[in-house]
This record gives sequence, structure tokens and C-alpha cells, in this order.
Amino acid sequence: MAFDPKRVKLARRGLLASGGALALSAFLESPASAAEMPPNPLEKPGWILDRHDEFSTGSLDTNLWIPRYLESRTTVARSTARYGFRNDALVLRIDDDQPTYYSGNPMKVSSVQTGQRTDLHKDNEFDHSIPTDMKYTPQYGYFEVRAKSSARSGIHTAFWLTGRQDTWEQRGEVDVVEHAGIHGKSKFNWNLFSWSDPNLSTHREQVSVGFDMTTEMHIYALEWTPTQFKLYIDNVLTRTINQSFTYPAVFYLGIYEHADWTGTVDPNDTRPKELVVDYFRAYKRAADAADPRSGQTYRLRNVSTGQYLDSGAAGAIALEPGSTYDDQLWTLTEQQPGYWTIDNVREGRGYLDTDPSGKVIWGEARVGDDTLWEITPVSGGFRIDNKQSGRGYLYGSGTTVAWNAGAADANTVWALERR
Repeated sequence: MAFDPKRVKLARRGLLASGGALALSAFLESPASAAEMPPNPLEKPGWILDRHDEFSTGSLDTNLWIPRYLESRTTVARSTARYGFRNDALVLRIDDDQPTYYSGNPMKVSSVQTGQRTDLHKDNEFDHSIPTDMKYTPQYGYFEVRAKSSARSGIHTAFWLTGRQDTWEQRGEVDVVEHAGIHGKSKFNWNLFSWSDPNLSTHREQVSVGFDMTTEMHIYALEWTPTQFKLYIDNVLTRTINQSFTYPAVFYLGIYEHADWTGTVDPNDTRPKELVVDYFRAYKRAADAADPRSGQTYRLRNVSTGQYLDSGAAGAIALEPGSTYDDQLWTLTEQQPGYWTIDNVREGRGYLDTDPSGKVIWGEARVGDDTLWEITPVSGGFRIDNKQSGRGYLYGSGTTVAWNAGAADANTVWALERR
């Protein structure tokens, strides 16, 4: 019998009985339990894996997740998630000693998200400004979690996404799975909210399933196309909304207590209360997977010098030898057809920018012609051309990075190395 990679995580979790090859063979023939949905293989026919976290290292992937929920609304301590790892899965918790999200408001939340900026998502309270930090904000694809929820008084859990909000209109929301205790153990919300997006109309629906979402691991997935949002449950297409965002999005995994609409919390219902997530996986259609890819993070290597585009303090940009630090990680986002921002992943740093003197710097996360770049494939890599009139290609020489007046020499060729 051929080895099936979808069983690997289950085997590591002690679900294999002792007994050598016989026990392994018996395990591979059956799922984890009669009711649970086993993990999917990592490979998905017709799709290319874009980003994923199997939550099996015992730590959060900080190149993908930010463990603070919409931080600009409240203090760092109140926004910070309570979480841990159990059996190679992420466990988001609501704890007894956890501070409420707001002072004077009973709501508690533990959430991780793939991007962050001041005033992200709706018009809510404001506490402080934060740097824009977009770690993974794709546009279109297939997004999948395997998870187990909670259905307790005053609790809801959610796998959801919102527009990245580069403009005020880019604030649509999709609740892929929003499971509240008031709905019982086998029903959840599947929603689209327009908020300030004039091109969307709100769609609200409840989906019933034939299993207990609180005791069994199941697979929930969203296929996002330019025209539709499609909901899959255990790999079966279940619902379709014939609308779509036309901009990148931030993804969230979270558990919430006392979120106004979820009913009264039973004081005798002991904490911790948990959302358990086995994995998060994001795919691009094979036909759409060529570089550059919007929302993908890269290191940019100057082909002539062999050195990498590196951000320093106070806006400085240089060429440096390769390192593992996030000051050499850049997220590319197609903001306009054919034009991209190049955003440093290091918290507090922003978009690759040009100034009139010929310098290339990093600046604030502001979209303008001087922060937009045309990325064109050429022999050996890509040329990166600034949109600002009179400015030219990104080039590197020695340790210096600058823009030239349009000369296409070897120092203007860059390799995009996916991270």
C-alpha cells in the first residue's frame, strides 16, 4: 500500500496503536474516528500551494500570523491572543485571567491574523496608531482549515477574511465559518458583509451540517474567484455567493466571548474555551501561479551582485548578503493592473519608494506613483521599473540600491525568491 501523507499528522498524534507494520497498515485503512474528517493531502490537483501552517512546530509562524486582534482599537495587552499547541494543532483560548478587549466591556478575544493596519475593519473604537504589516494578503484562491469549534454560552469562533483596506472602500467581509453557541453544535453562519464597499450587497445565511462541530475535526474551505465565493465542507461544495471582492484580503482565525450578539455567558461554564485548528492552507490556481504573485512574500536578489534587497533604519535600503531576518522579506501586491507595491515585512517599515535625487528608500505604506513598480520578466529574472514619470529601473551596485534613468543593464535584473 502506498504511503498517504494525509495520515502523517494523525500518526504523530499517537493515533497509531503499537504493533509495527500491522498497526500502521490498519491505521492507514481507516480515518481518525468514524465521524472525523481526516486531513487532506497537502497537494491539491489543479492548485499550487501558496502558503500554509500545519501548526506542528510548537510555535506560531511569525512570517504569516500576527497574534493581536485589530490592535489599533485597544491596548497591546488587551488585543494579544491566548494560544498554545496540542497534538500538532493551534489552540486559541479564552482564559479566566485574560483581560477584556476593551476597558468596561466584557468581550474577550483570542485571534491571529495575516495582516494589520490602523483602523482595519469597520468603524470601531481607536486607541493608537500601528505600523501597516501585511504578511499574507492574497487576492483569489482556495483557503482551507481543518478545525474543531466550541458551542458554549456567549462564545463564537470564526474563520473569516476582510479587505486589506488600501482604500476606505476595500472593507468587504466574508465569514467562511462563524459558529456561535446560540446556534447549537451543528449550524454556523456563512456571511458576506459589504460595509463600505459600494459594489457588494450583504448576504447572510445559516448552514446546517450533519455532525458535531465541537467534538469532531472537519474541513472548511473557501474558493474565491473574481466573481464568486464558494463554501466547501469536507471537500463538498455546499454554498455559493455570486459576488466577490476585487482587492486583497486579510485572513483571521479567532474565538470570542461576550461579542454582544452571541447571548449570555453562563458563569458556571468554566474556562478555558477553545478553537482548535489543525492547519491553515492557501492555494493558487496552477494557471495563476506564475511570479510575481499578489500577496506573496519574496527575497529580492540582485542577479549581477548576488546580494539581497535589505531594509535598514530610517528608510535606508542597501544590498546585503542573504540572511534569515525579515528585513530582507518583501510582500508584493498588485495595487493597479500591472503595478505593484513592494512592502517590507519588518514591523514599522513600509513600501519601497523613490525620491527625486535617485535614491530608493522605504517609506510609509502609501500608494502613489513613486511606490508603484512595474515588474517585467526578462532573461535571468525581472526588471522592476518605477511608475513615477522620469524615474527608471531599480538597480544595485556594490551595496548601493538606487533608481536609474531607464538603462537596462545587468544590474537591473532581480530574482524573486519565494518565502
